Amino acid sequence: MTKGLRVLPALTMLLGWLLFPGVILASGIGVNPGSLDVEAYPLMKAQQSIAVTNTSSEEGYCQVYVEGEVREWLSISPEEFVLGPGDSQVVEIAVRPPLGARGDYEATICAVSLAPVSELKIGCGIKVPIHIAVGLAPPIGKIAELAAGSPVVWLITAISLAIAVPLIVRRRRKHREA
Repeated sequence: MTKGLRVLPALTMLLGWLLFPGVILASGIGVNPGSLDVEAYPLMKAQQSIAVTNTSSEEGYCQVYVEGEVREWLSISPEEFVLGPGDSQVVEIAVRPPLGARGDYEATICAVSLAPVSELKIGCGIKVPIHIAVGLAPPIGKIAELAAGSPVVWLITAISLAIAVPLIVRRRRKHREA
């Protein structure tokens, strides 16, 4: 009989994973979805989101951060927040690969629930794998997106205007004088 009692929690957990494959739970915290796949283009922002849920009966302090070689490509908002019992917070993950990036990359989003009274920052957390596929930007639509957010495009535009405006003014003056 005791062997059956030891197997019951494992079977319950397995059944939960089968019924809710996109949700990951740890003690006091849950994250949905359980993994992310992002299609991104160099210098362009791609966005995804996860929902972090406080599954405990007490208020929880949560932190979300990135691990991995490409962590500087990712930004998270909000990074820290407090959740009441049963509350959820949507966390936005923005991915912006650099100019020379091509191919597949992996990173990990870590969501951690910390004990509210602990000075040692002890808690438990969940690691959500994120797969980033970086390809060449399709020409239609992506050029406009690049122009809207790229400082390089704004710099080129400013230099072009700095050269073109004086030339136009000189031509008009010569035309008036003639």
